[in-house]
Amino acid sequence: MTHVTEDDLDDLEFDTLHTGDHMTAARRLSELADARSSGVSRVKILLRAGEQWQHAGEYERAAELYRKAIDDGGEAYGDPRAYLADALFELARPADARALIDQIHADAPQDPEVHRAVAEALYAQGDAPGTLKWATAGADVVLAARDRGALESGEDSLEALLRLRYRARVDLGEPEDCYDALLDDLLKAP
Repeated sequence: MTHVTEDDLDDLEFDTLHTGDHMTAARRLSELADARSSGVSRVKILLRAGEQWQHAGEYERAAELYRKAIDDGGEAYGDPRAYLADALFELARPADARALIDQIHADAPQDPEVHRAVAEALYAQGDAPGTLKWATAGADVVLAARDRGALESGEDSLEALLRLRYRARVDLGEPEDCYDALLDDLLKAP
């Protein structure tokens, strides 16, 4: 059994950025998920392993690990269903992916990273209207948290959501709006 920390996972992923060997990272993370005894939740490790399998082009293996993360139900970042939906799109199973996205929507997520993950998956599929909807909703979650003084509730996600929203809005030929002004302000900030 192994004690796994966030630093251990970050180090492994950092090394993978240099080597480009996502397959080895995916295998190692998969092993760590099964061997860990304490530290980072098993779900977090499964999600990171799934991401590495996806980067390696092994979408079925990624989907398998995302399903395990969903079944595990432990502490996670984001929503494992969003990552599974992305893998299902890659496996040419759009109906299954959209069913998961509908489930997520029905749960009214308050984590902006869930919105970002869904928006990114939809953008990769060429779904600009869906991207715009999810990125806007995610930005609204962050802005509402900001209004309540809860800045830790996704302030870091705001720029990514606004960038996704901007790209989708441009793709749709929609006019500029207050979200674009907010993105401009964020980009000008020191």
